[in-house]
Amino acid sequence: MRRSKSDPPSRTTVPVSELDKTSELPWNGRLGAMGELLGVAKSHTLPSFLTGRCEAATKSDGTLVTKADQAAESAMRHWLQQNFPNDGIVGEEEPPQSGQSKWTWLIDPIDGTASFHHQVPLWGTLIALRHNGRPVAGACELPAIGLGATGTCHEAHLVVEGRQQGILTRASPCRLEEATLVTTGWDYFRMAGAEAVYPELANKAARTKGWGDCYGLWLLLAGRVDVVVEPHLHPWDIEWLVPLAEAAGLKVTNWRGEKCDPPRQCVASHGGPLHDDVTKILKPHARA
Repeated sequence: MRRSKSDPPSRTTVPVSELDKTSELPWNGRLGAMGELLGVAKSHTLPSFLTGRCEAATKSDGTLVTKADQAAESAMRHWLQQNFPNDGIVGEEEPPQSGQSKWTWLIDPIDGTASFHHQVPLWGTLIALRHNGRPVAGACELPAIGLGATGTCHEAHLVVEGRQQGILTRASPCRLEEATLVTTGWDYFRMAGAEAVYPELANKAARTKGWGDCYGLWLLLAGRVDVVVEPHLHPWDIEWLVPLAEAAGLKVTNWRGEKCDPPRQCVASHGGPLHDDVTKILKPHARA
């Protein structure tokens, strides 16, 4: 059924309203609001993607931005200002907005802009929620392929075609020589001044794949790849994963193997000796 422009955006298929029954945080509807906010983003991004309106411009930092990205972030900010006016907002395309509450939203309507621009469906919308500066909830939706993930520090789920699935994780029994390593691409290593380490990783790993951006992290949550390495992240790229990783037992560190929120140079894995293998290679190239 065609929806008129005046109708509210449909709710996303990612169910997030009843995730955390044990935490004592004063959520006050914010967990359910993550689903509403994903729907706001999707109402702008998915129609543009499906109709091929994916033109992009290059920003000063070498990354891409689309009109759909800018429109979606503006709409998400407006929705948050209407529903949670005292909360802070941090996003990629507009200046941060300070809040008066202890809550801050991190939003990225299109993570994987290059994929979006080239009409490859491996892009997604990311939302993280901080309380007192700590990431405590997150959500990811890849609307073009019907995948997502959502959770808090206590409970996390995959979402496949609107249905929740549990996340089964355990320390990886493999070493790097047997592992499938995922990264967004060599160009990000170059942008971070760390291109020298890329061939060393690629030569040591059994397989190196470019299933990057949020799709690679979703694959890690789903247990389909072994380790994700990223050289250049912003908080809105990674903070959605931090609480889900805590709930699921994943290990997320910087390149030195240290836990920090958020890691700008990230290693995410199922833990075990594999994580140590990767950080041993990366540590000499880690930034301060």
